[in-house]
This record gives sequence, structure tokens and C-alpha cells, in this order.
Amino acid sequence: MTDWTKTCFITGKVMAKDDNARFTYEFDAWISEEGQEEVEKLATFSPEGATRLVEAEIIYAEWYAQDAAADANDNNDHFRKNHK
Repeated sequence: MTDWTKTCFITGKVMAKDDNARFTYEFDAWISEEGQEEVEKLATFSPEGATRLVEAEIIYAEWYAQDAAADANDNNDHFRKNHK
């Protein structure tokens, strides 16, 4: 039996087995729920002079595209079912 340990790419903390982690293909890494919140803040919050993390922007864009594609597929399926 192998020991399950995954380290969050953003926070550097070891994640619990039940963490709702999300994978980033751009960096081939797992990101914990806490890390996901950080990604969203670091990629989208930009008051004057605030530091933004380029990796967070890349990950956020990747996830946004994945979610948008999933939504589009759901919408297409709904349309096809109701317009035969």
C-alpha cells in the first residue's frame, strides 16, 4: 500500500485525502482548495501596485477554459434534446 501525499503547487502544504483539489495540466500539479482560492485572488485581484502571480493567471485561464467548455457542452446537449 502506498502512502497518499500530494503537495499543493501554490501553498506548498501537504493536502488531506478529502481535499477537493484540482489539477493543472499547465504545471502538471495538484492545487488544494486553499490554493484554488489563492489562484483566484492572485489572478483576478489587481488594485494599483498589487503583486500578481503569472502562474496563477495561467492556471486561472486554464480552468476558466475547461469550465467554459463543459458549460458549452451541457448547453449543446440541452439544445439537441429539446430541438429534434
